[in-house]
Amino acid sequence: MMLHHKTYAITLLLPLLLSPVFAEDANLVGCKEVSCPKYGSNDRCMVEDKTFLGVGLSHIPDVPSALKGFSLVKGVNVSAVDDGADNDKPTRPFKSVYYLAVPEKVETKGLASCAVIFNIPPSKKFKGPRLEGNAVATDTRAATGVCSDVVEQRCIDTITQRAKNATEIANGNACEALERELQMGPFDGCDGFSGQGSLLANFTVKPLGDLNAVKNSTDCWPVQQKSDKLMEITEVTSYANYTVDALINEAYKITPILTVFVSKNGSFVDSTSAQMTCLKVVTQEIPTEDNHGAKNLSAAVRGGWLTVEERTGNNPWEKLNV
Repeated sequence: MMLHHKTYAITLLLPLLLSPVFAEDANLVGCKEVSCPKYGSNDRCMVEDKTFLGVGLSHIPDVPSALKGFSLVKGVNVSAVDDGADNDKPTRPFKSVYYLAVPEKVETKGLASCAVIFNIPPSKKFKGPRLEGNAVATDTRAATGVCSDVVEQRCIDTITQRAKNATEIANGNACEALERELQMGPFDGCDGFSGQGSLLANFTVKPLGDLNAVKNSTDCWPVQQKSDKLMEITEVTSYANYTVDALINEAYKITPILTVFVSKNGSFVDSTSAQMTCLKVVTQEIPTEDNHGAKNLSAAVRGGWLTVEERTGNNPWEKLNV
């Protein structure tokens, strides 16, 4: 009887061991996990000539085993405050930069693959920790999660399946075929995901097979495996006003990213796959100076990244002047 149980257990495990899909932990992490430098009390990350108020990164989930260790990274650069500007008008640029991180020895040149950045955030948000001194509010900056927390699973399944089908049968450029497919609707379960109703809108499609590696010559390398290569996918600029609410909403918004890896044209991927990864900048709450949580912070947005402007109170973001 004992032998029967062991045989049965091995039979159950065998398909998992032989599966070509690598279900890597896709938890979203940020500056704490990659050791961003601090400027005063605030996170800072500089990659080449781009300085970010923080970063967010996640392994791409459910990839073929050949793509184990592939990650996506997001950094946000915020322009300095212009004292002469109309601060209530949407003229402040927020530059979101997206990267692909891969193991050091992996060569991606010629890899038939695409990334789709959905520029409209989901209506739902990740849950964050409680703000110090506030029994109700949570800290959007520190919130993390996965796509299924904010996007209906049926929507994710519909998009990824249609993406796989479109790229597998494409005669020419797979990313162009993918873009055409995403422009066609409707997408079941995706009401309100990106655009009007179940139609998708405001997305950016980029190939991943012709990216150039970023030079690792800075004080911040936003990957968990420090030997990984980092390659810029694209930069997307949005605009908002200079209020604190606008800062939080734009700099810390969730960005769903669809990736598709196609098994053709000499690709080392043996089966076409599509995944949805959700990124956002993740930074820690600003610490307090005393037991009452009161703090006077001196700061400004200098050199294109966020620090904090003077204020006092239990919640250091409540009346922040940026």
